[in-house]
Amino acid sequence: MAGEEESALDQSGPSEGSLGAALDPRRRIYREPFNELVVFVVSALGACLLVPVLLLIVGAFTGEFSFVLFVALSVVLELLLIGGLRPVMKRHEQVGWMLLWGFTAAVLGAAFWELVFAPVLA
Repeated sequence: MAGEEESALDQSGPSEGSLGAALDPRRRIYREPFNELVVFVVSALGACLLVPVLLLIVGAFTGEFSFVLFVALSVVLELLLIGGLRPVMKRHEQVGWMLLWGFTAAVLGAAFWELVFAPVLA
């Protein structure tokens, strides 16, 4: 029975469209409109909310970060978040995606630092 379950997991292909399959770390995310939307939403939420709020909580305990350090950490953590999703992409698509979300994370991190982080922890 266990062998059948494992082979069923290994055979998951691009035809799956459920949210559970898209977020299952054991499965690759294939290029489908639904899966691309899931990766986009997770990336956007990570860049605008998850990473900056996490850094705000850490900064509350450790003290205020410099602007450059905050933005750099925002970019690195966002790229790690995207990398954890492991979407199936060609190399040039992956580089483009990382550049796009790295830049987006930098802009959103800079805005969050200026509007929330610095005033709250000052």
